[in-house]
Amino acid sequence: MKQKPWTSWENKTEQEEEAIKSLRAAKKIILNNIPKNKILAIYVGGSFIRREMTQKSDVDTWTIVKDNKLLSKFEKLEKEYKEKYKPNLSLRAFSLWELKNNKRYLKRKKPRANPGRFVKKIKNYFLIYGKPLNTKDFIVRSDEEDLKKLIKAFNKTFLPLYEKGKLRFSDILKQVFWLVELEQKIKGKEVPYSWKKLVRSIENKNHIIHEALKFRVKRIKDEGKRKRFIVKLKKYLKSLEGK
Repeated sequence: MKQKPWTSWENKTEQEEEAIKSLRAAKKIILNNIPKNKILAIYVGGSFIRREMTQKSDVDTWTIVKDNKLLSKFEKLEKEYKEKYKPNLSLRAFSLWELKNNKRYLKRKKPRANPGRFVKKIKNYFLIYGKPLNTKDFIVRSDEEDLKKLIKAFNKTFLPLYEKGKLRFSDILKQVFWLVELEQKIKGKEVPYSWKKLVRSIENKNHIIHEALKFRVKRIKDEGKRKRFIVKLKKYLKSLEGK
């Protein structure tokens, strides 16, 4: 197995040091509660790997299992252990069936990314247990299809939930980054696996991504500014629908 990238990170922050401890705990929890012969791989990704954690960032792990029936176990584990560590743990899982078919086995109340997005992102994640997945035969949607689905999710799910107080502003911001990433990929641009680098790659300072990063980094809580951002986001979504 490759050397863990964080072992060679220079000037690790206190939060990153704590995140490494959370990651060790996550791996231990998974291996102690899920039969090892049912686990294909465990990956870590997200803001931790990008070195872009905020105070609200979780340590994101994805476990790939052989059996669909084990998926509900991860929801119970996350509920039990998530907030026992700082940074919090995100113990997500996909079954091999989900990844091969790009379909969710379990219905969830909260929106979550489709398995195909994980497959597309896997090259940016780091394997901490098991063997690397061979994804060449897995079903994924085109970037154009993903963009249409994400726009629909914003209009039908994310924004209505946010307006009802059931989705955090930080969750909206996270999805905006994925939205812009898809927009840039469809334009044929090489998109870095870094939100800060993504922002720097877009010269137009009026693009919504610049404002989104300010909200994320400075943790702006002004309700008036947030409302104006949501208005701008809705206009941005309409502009993408016309493309």
